[in-house]
Amino acid sequence: MSGSHPSVRWGVLGTGSIARDRVIPALQGAERCDLVAIASRSSARANSVATRFAIPRAYGSYEELLADPGIDVVYLPLPNNLHGVWTKKAADAGKHVLCEKPIALTSVEAQEVAAHCADRTVLVMEAFMYRFHPAWIAVRELVGDGSIGRITDVGIWFSFRSTKAGDYRLDFGAGGGALYDVGCYAVNVARMLLGDDPLRVHGAARVHPEWRVDMTFSGILDYGDAFATFTCSIEQEPEHRVMIHGTDGWISVADPFNCPPDVATKVTIGTGGDHHPHASAVETLVIPPANQYGLQATALADAILNGEPSPLPIEDSVANMRLLERLFATAGIEPPEPRSDM
Repeated sequence: MSGSHPSVRWGVLGTGSIARDRVIPALQGAERCDLVAIASRSSARANSVATRFAIPRAYGSYEELLADPGIDVVYLPLPNNLHGVWTKKAADAGKHVLCEKPIALTSVEAQEVAAHCADRTVLVMEAFMYRFHPAWIAVRELVGDGSIGRITDVGIWFSFRSTKAGDYRLDFGAGGGALYDVGCYAVNVARMLLGDDPLRVHGAARVHPEWRVDMTFSGILDYGDAFATFTCSIEQEPEHRVMIHGTDGWISVADPFNCPPDVATKVTIGTGGDHHPHASAVETLVIPPANQYGLQATALADAILNGEPSPLPIEDSVANMRLLERLFATAGIEPPEPRSDM
């Protein structure tokens, strides 16, 4: 939705459910963004999605879309093991990239992606869309203002069910599993609030005996004077919550990751309590509806148009991958090998 202002032209490299259900509608309503093309490995599939969303151009291969000179930036929602290789291919074609998380399967691959994009002077950003939601902007302001004192504990839960045959999340070689798919959010939140490098980490996983993926993963990040604990799962009822405790109060974030774009959400702050939780003075901030996917796209578009760095630096993605690797190691899980070509 560019209007009369400058805009960037988007292509979508894949037709997965997150593209269809979340990102394509968001792009079509986002400021300074024009969605002009979509690609699939199936021409019929690409044409079907293009028709459904009135996207001007459809391609039956990813290479064709990358060769289109009328595209400035690519959104990449492919399976996890294809993120690194196709981000680099997009950079080779001179396209900026918004890549679904995780940006890579290892920190080494993430560093390679970062260097590759830097050499080609294109921006690359990992799609942690929640960080653009006004609720999280409010949380960061509250924490920064000292509203709850020094953070002592962060608790994160992110679960849903993903047990359908053919789902890449159940494929170890494709980078499936709970930690890659949703645990990366928990780690990102902890790092955003507490810092990059905990002193110690411990992870424990329930691994499916046939699929070899972590269906549920729990972790502890020990920062010395603060802890972050999380559970992520792809085999449990959908539940998303974040609780932040400080020396002088707490913050609760409703719908921290998947708040629908047409639904208001809440950030609740409790302070002044003693032995009984109901003794706290509680304030609730009602956050108006916002499309975090659209805000994410506009933020990257603004950076491209203004010649500025990525709103979420790729170095942050590399650090996130390092921490995921530490958690995998303590749980006795060795990540799959990244794809070198496709």
